[in-house]
Amino acid sequence: MTHPHYRRTLTACNLAGFMQSAAMNLSPFLFVPLMMLYGLSYTQIGSLVLINFVAQFLADIYFGWPVNKYGYRPFCVGAQLAIAVGLVLFACAPWILPGHPFVVFALATVIFSAAAGLLEVLLSPIAKTIPAENSEANFMIMHSAFAGGIFAAALVTTLLLRLLGNDLWQLVVVLWALIPLLNAFQFIRAPLPAITPVAQRMKARRMLRSPVFIVAFFAIFFGAATELLIVQWGSSYLERGLGLSKTIGDVVGLCFFAAMLALARLMYAKKGAGLNMNTLMIWGSAACVVLYAVVSLAPSAWLVLLAFGLIGFCASMFWTGTLIVAADRLPNTGTLIFALLAGGGDLGIGAVGQVLGWLSDVFSAHAPSAVDPEQFGLQAAMGVTVAVPLLSLVCQLVLRKLAPHRTPGMMSPHEAT
Repeated sequence: MTHPHYRRTLTACNLAGFMQSAAMNLSPFLFVPLMMLYGLSYTQIGSLVLINFVAQFLADIYFGWPVNKYGYRPFCVGAQLAIAVGLVLFACAPWILPGHPFVVFALATVIFSAAAGLLEVLLSPIAKTIPAENSEANFMIMHSAFAGGIFAAALVTTLLLRLLGNDLWQLVVVLWALIPLLNAFQFIRAPLPAITPVAQRMKARRMLRSPVFIVAFFAIFFGAATELLIVQWGSSYLERGLGLSKTIGDVVGLCFFAAMLALARLMYAKKGAGLNMNTLMIWGSAACVVLYAVVSLAPSAWLVLLAFGLIGFCASMFWTGTLIVAADRLPNTGTLIFALLAGGGDLGIGAVGQVLGWLSDVFSAHAPSAVDPEQFGLQAAMGVTVAVPLLSLVCQLVLRKLAPHRTPGMMSPHEAT
């Protein structure tokens, strides 16, 4: 149970996690309309994915130290405002630079993605340090809100585009910008926990040299890519690679993925106190190897849709679980460990997303004459990504030896709060 004093704080964090996810995953649901309206290539689309997560990575790396110094509040408020500004700028890109909107798309992506990266530095340590009987439950519920943002980005954006038409996509983006603007006022009033004092904090150099941190960095690099590659490329893959309509692909495929992601995290928050996180991540990685093979090779689009949902369920612990076991093994680091590991996750998604876009163009250019080049390129590129959950599996096996999970009942009272 959470201390009543912090209920407003958790509400603000959950809404911020929801909007962080919606903002960083909104543009993929616009990729096909943007390609049709402005002639963007798959390489440019892949570049937006890379920019998205590189900006988050740089924000993760940079803001860990200032947040430790100045506290949570100014950054919580500022991140919400920056997301709103970035989304509005993204919507205005065709008017600001007619004929070359990609430049403004990229700049706007930097702004809202950096703000999303800053929220990764803020929300996880806040949720985990608010006084509660089971801080892992708060942590998982907040990350379930993140999955809810993916679900809403897919469902709401797709339905609004269906209702209004692709030509009014800017209105959809501006409507999304209103939510973080309102949530900024929640953070102005919400009580926030104190950050670990400098005298009690682990030195950054010691943390960076720790084998636990190094392995956890690569575990979240490949784990986050396994989880969120579906969000970044699933919509385009279902529509252009498998020939499904955008409505079916986004509403059935991506919403199913997000719903299963949220369900798994909520189940852990409610009933997972006695489960071993290392075991969940190892078996989840192994399952995702099979599921990614199904995505690239399945003869039926409906099997791919089923695989999307199962990937959401099986990959649900990769990001959150890696943060939990690493932070418990390396306590008293303030926001720094959350910032740097979140940076590793963002870097993994961005790098793998860019590689997938580049491979799609390469394979399309060398497609056999009897097949559709675009479909061939996307399916072949998706087949290569089976390596990503396989590398996640290797990292999680090593991490289990270095950082075995301690359930809340095994933690000291100081660690649990």
